[in-house]
Amino acid sequence: MIQWEQAVAEAPWCRRDSMGEVVHDGKMWIFGGYTPTRINDVWCSSDGVKWEQVTPQAPWGGRNLPCALVHGGRMWLMGGFAPKDKATNRFPAYNDVWSSANGADWTLVAQAPWSPRGAAGAVVFDNKMWVLGGFDGRDFSHSDEVWSSVDGAAWKLEGHAPWGPRAMMACLVFGKWMWVLGGGIYDDRHPLNTVADYSDVWRSEDGVNWEQVTADAGWAPRRFHCGVVYAGGGSHRMWILGGYHQANRNDVWSSRDGRTWTEEQTAWPIRHEPGCLEFKEELWLLGGFGDTLYNDVWRGSGS
Repeated sequence: MIQWEQAVAEAPWCRRDSMGEVVHDGKMWIFGGYTPTRINDVWCSSDGVKWEQVTPQAPWGGRNLPCALVHGGRMWLMGGFAPKDKATNRFPAYNDVWSSANGADWTLVAQAPWSPRGAAGAVVFDNKMWVLGGFDGRDFSHSDEVWSSVDGAAWKLEGHAPWGPRAMMACLVFGKWMWVLGGGIYDDRHPLNTVADYSDVWRSEDGVNWEQVTADAGWAPRRFHCGVVYAGGGSHRMWILGGYHQANRNDVWSSRDGRTWTEEQTAWPIRHEPGCLEFKEELWLLGGFGDTLYNDVWRGSGS
């Protein structure tokens, strides 16, 4: 069972959700997010307790729900949503690709051939970066595309996935597969901004051919949840944490095969879109939004 403790009640970074987060160079990193404005600061920590602001304003501009990865010894930030357009009351998306070795100095690598999008899935698999699904906040068009790149500059459309147009899903690499867990379709013209939420599980060995592992994993359908691989206590499993379905959630589930899921212990309040990382053999949960925006830090350990 995971045992949770609050490592920090209020971190020095401002309250936020939907930031980018990675582990790089022996540190946890967060990029931007929603405060409720979209920001572009960069923070890092080597212990989860003491945080350093690397830059207050990165050149990639304020955004939330980007793709964030580590590949080739560099951190990558791609896509995400720009500040709301006051004329249309919509939030346009980016399709830019940035990389950095130190979080302070960023290089614009490309304007990707995939259409602007945020809330897409992103993983590193088979020595490539992958971008899956996502949506554009200008018209709420959702994607079922799967793109890959070795270098962030040249991108290949691998195909249209059978899991269908969706965003806000958890994506991870576990075993020899890429996995897509849940997600949904967002549209603010519908009640609770929701067209659909899913509790299905999909996997692929190549990004082209996808297998539906289960149509209903047993946890409630959800969006804006975390997905992470954690091997605490030597038990290597996939985990999903929190998220949103009609209300914010704080349930935690784990699985060894994607079919059978077990509900796990939790201690932190309800929230969606926190940062979630495996770091130094512990699970870390950073910020998010529940009854309010948070800047707390939680860590869990055990099996």
